[in-house]
Amino acid sequence: MASADFFGANLFGATLNQATLTGANLSGADLRTADVSQTDLTGADLFGVRAASANFNFASFGGVDAAFADFENAGFFAAHLTGTDFSFAILTGADLRFAIWYQVKLDANTQIDLKQRIIWQIVNSAVTNAVLTNLDLSAATLTNLNFNHANFSGSSLLETDLSGSDLRGANFALADMSFVDFQGTQLDATTVIDSKSHLVWQILNQPATDRDLHGMNLTSILLFAANLISANLTNSICTGSVFEQSNFGNANLTRANFNNADFFGATLTNANLAQAQFQFADFTQANLRNAITNGANFIGATFSNTIMPDGSIR
Repeated sequence: MASADFFGANLFGATLNQATLTGANLSGADLRTADVSQTDLTGADLFGVRAASANFNFASFGGVDAAFADFENAGFFAAHLTGTDFSFAILTGADLRFAIWYQVKLDANTQIDLKQRIIWQIVNSAVTNAVLTNLDLSAATLTNLNFNHANFSGSSLLETDLSGSDLRGANFALADMSFVDFQGTQLDATTVIDSKSHLVWQILNQPATDRDLHGMNLTSILLFAANLISANLTNSICTGSVFEQSNFGNANLTRANFNNADFFGATLTNANLAQAQFQFADFTQANLRNAITNGANFIGATFSNTIMPDGSIR
């Protein structure tokens, strides 16, 4: 439906997910409660659209004109909003977790929750030496930014994506760094950060093969696609952590606690899981071929399209 003309159309509750609406004219259309998730709206005209409670999760908005539009309580989870014009728009109550704010236009008349306006300001302003203390910056996409010597002390960065950002000299004293993505970030000796977050950064950005992590506290962390081949994680505490697509091949997880951990798509081939705790862990699409599981506790664990130790699919 690229370049289609839906000017003023009644699309209330319509299903338009995964559609191609690049360059389409939706000006003045009624999209209230519609499902427009994962849809490509690049260059579309949404001027004055009525889209309260609509679902735009994972949608692409590149260069969209959304001035004077009503998006109250709409979903924009992980939506790419780059270059979108939200002048005079209503975004109050919208779910904007992990939204991409680069080069987005807001003005004094844009109605938006204070947290999201602050995140927008951070993404689109110079943040070197910025004072960002005691703020709620959770579930934000703050990638590839220069936070050199910025002060985040006391702020919540829970689940925030800092990948590719410069954190040299930054101060994260007393900040909540749970599940932060440190992939490709820059730290140095002057970065003030807790020891667990620094360890996560090392695992993601420095060779972790054969790494000795026995007895470590790795709770509530994000290690996406981490290289943990042959790592020693015996007796480590990793409850509630995310290890999606990470490689634990030949790793030693004996007696470790991975209750409620996320192993979606992870590789655990030939790993030693003896006497480890995996209660309510998620092994969807994981590979456990030839893993040693003697005495391991898998009560409540999820197996979906999982390669089991004997090579069968569960």
